Amino acid sequence: MPAQPNPEQRDWLEALNAGDATMGESRLFERDGTWYLHVTATRDVEERSDVSAEERTPIGVDIGEASLATVCHRDGHGSPTAPELWADEGKTVRRLRKTYFTATRRLQTRGSERIVESFGDDIWDQIDDVFHRVTREVVEYAESVENPVLVLEDLTYIRESMDYGEYMNRRLHGWGFAKLHAQIRYKAVEKGIPVETVNPCNTSKECHACGEVGYRPRQATFKCTNDACWMGESQADVNGAINIADRYLSGESHSREHTDGDDSAGDGGRLTAPQDTLADATTQETLGTYAS
Repeated sequence: MPAQPNPEQRDWLEALNAGDATMGESRLFERDGTWYLHVTATRDVEERSDVSAEERTPIGVDIGEASLATVCHRDGHGSPTAPELWADEGKTVRRLRKTYFTATRRLQTRGSERIVESFGDDIWDQIDDVFHRVTREVVEYAESVENPVLVLEDLTYIRESMDYGEYMNRRLHGWGFAKLHAQIRYKAVEKGIPVETVNPCNTSKECHACGEVGYRPRQATFKCTNDACWMGESQADVNGAINIADRYLSGESHSREHTDGDDSAGDGGRLTAPQDTLADATTQETLGTYAS
């Protein structure tokens, strides 16, 4: 049977063929008339350098609904530099999710469950394409920085701190935090880039210049309330990304340990839509061995 490999994972197939990776469980399934083969493979990876944690450049990664991802780090003088935002991708995913919920609600009232499932798979494929492109570009950003470490927010605390009312909770709990984190993590590890997590408490509320608690007069704007602060206001997501990076510098970073083997964030990590089974079902070990 002829097969077409995923271009992003072709090197894994070649590694298996060369004996540089070990094959694990495989699963063959059919979706919309097309057959897919998911193969679990494991291989060792090495970090790009053996520098200490203090010598690394922390890159804060802020995941949000407006800007799907925002990354930024400080330069040698401590100033925020080279921020990058994926705001258009955030709009695309919001539009696709709205289309999914609206269409499936109408189809379900008509009893068209089979059409709902097929439609949902198609929408999720489009969303997953956006996720993969953005997370790949996040890792490419990290590769351009000397001795990088990607710093993410700990999903456990994100979930526990969500209480914005029923409507906003449903939207935010449906956001793909866990999926984006998982994709960033395994793509970074494959490139030898370490990933750490920090407590996200107040990363969106504090001023990255003086630490004063500020506010957002608009979604994309953070305003500092400290009259003596030189910054005044800044892009809100960039401010959050820098605060996340600074948590690593302050020694708050820690590697997540999951005793139950579940790296999801429960309701906070679900997209409440059809999921990519390969990405969701696979657990990645981030120290020494990488599985895909």
